[in-house]
Amino acid sequence: MIVVFNSDERFASVFATSVLSLFDSNREADEITVYLIEDHITEESKKKFQEIALAYQRKIITIPMPDLEKLAGVKIVIPKYNRMATYGRLFIASCLPEDIDKVIYADCDTIFVDSIRELWETDITDYQIGLVNDGQSGGHRKILGIPGEGIYYNSGIMLVNLKRWREEGMERAFVDYIRGQGGYVPIPDQGALNAVCDGKILCLPLKFNAFSILYALDYDTVMKIRCPQSFYSKEETENALKHPAIVHFTTNIFMPIRPWVKGCPHPYMAKYLEYRNKTPWKDEPLWENQTPKLRKLYYDFFHAMPRPVAIWITRIIYVYLIPLRHRYKKRMHILRTQKFA
Repeated sequence: MIVVFNSDERFASVFATSVLSLFDSNREADEITVYLIEDHITEESKKKFQEIALAYQRKIITIPMPDLEKLAGVKIVIPKYNRMATYGRLFIASCLPEDIDKVIYADCDTIFVDSIRELWETDITDYQIGLVNDGQSGGHRKILGIPGEGIYYNSGIMLVNLKRWREEGMERAFVDYIRGQGGYVPIPDQGALNAVCDGKILCLPLKFNAFSILYALDYDTVMKIRCPQSFYSKEETENALKHPAIVHFTTNIFMPIRPWVKGCPHPYMAKYLEYRNKTPWKDEPLWENQTPKLRKLYYDFFHAMPRPVAIWITRIIYVYLIPLRHRYKKRMHILRTQKFA
C-alpha cells in the first residue's frame, strides 16, 4: 500500500497525527510506504516523522516540493487560508518512482479510523482518479469552466491511477489548465482536478472521506443548503458517518475550528487527540482559535435566526454568492496581471 501526503512545516504536527493514525488503523497491512511531498519542512521535524515510522515498522520517504510556478509558467494565486503545498498532489506522477502505478493520496487534515484495504484494492483501471462526491451545486463546476451538470468532487482523499496519468500526460494538462485560468483556480488543486479529470472520475464511497459539514448539520439541511445535483442517499451518508474509514476535518462556516485548534466541537476531536498524543508533538499546546470574525459572526447568526430563514440565506451564499465571488476575484487577478505584465 502506497500513500502520499503533502505538507509544509506549519502543518508538520498535523501530518504526524494523520500518518500515525494511518499506521495504527492499518496494522494488518503487509506493507505501507508513505511519500511526503514536503515544502521546507525542517530536519528536526523529519527526524520526528522517522520516529513514528520506526515505531510501526513502516517507511516515510520525503520528497521536496517541485517549483510549481516554474512548471506552470505563470504566477499562481493561492486564495487566503490555502497553501502552495496543496498543489503538490497534481505532480505526484513525476515526484514518485516510475514503477509505482497506483497510490492513495491523503490530505494531512485527516485521521484514519479503520482499515483502508478496500480503498486500496478498488479497481481504477478505467478511470484517472477516484474521489468522493463533495455535494456542491453546479455553480462550483461552472466557475471552473466545465458544464454545471455533473458531480463536483472533494480532493482530500484520492485513489490515483498513476500509470494512466503518465500515459495521458496529466501533469501537462494540469499546467495548461492553471495557465489557461491566468494562475487563479478557485479551490486550487481541487478545482484543477475537477476540471481536467471531468468524466474520468470514479465516485468513491463516502466513508473514505467523511467531511466535516456532514457532522456539523443534519443530512436534510446540508442538501437544502448546498443543492447538489446528485449525492449519496441519506442511509449511505448516515452509515458512512457512523462507520467512517477516514475522517476529513474540512473547514466550513458551521464548524470552522479543526481539532488541532482549541475549542473544536467535532465529534472525532477526542479520537484526533488520542492519535496526536502518540506523536512527538504530544506536549505542544493546541493552536489558538484564529477563526475570521466574519465566520464567527455568521455562525452565531445562523443559530440565532429562525431555521428556515437561516437555511434560505445560507443556500443563497453557497449556490450563488460563493461562485460569484470567485468569478470576481479571478477577473480582478487577470486584470492586475495584464496591467503589470
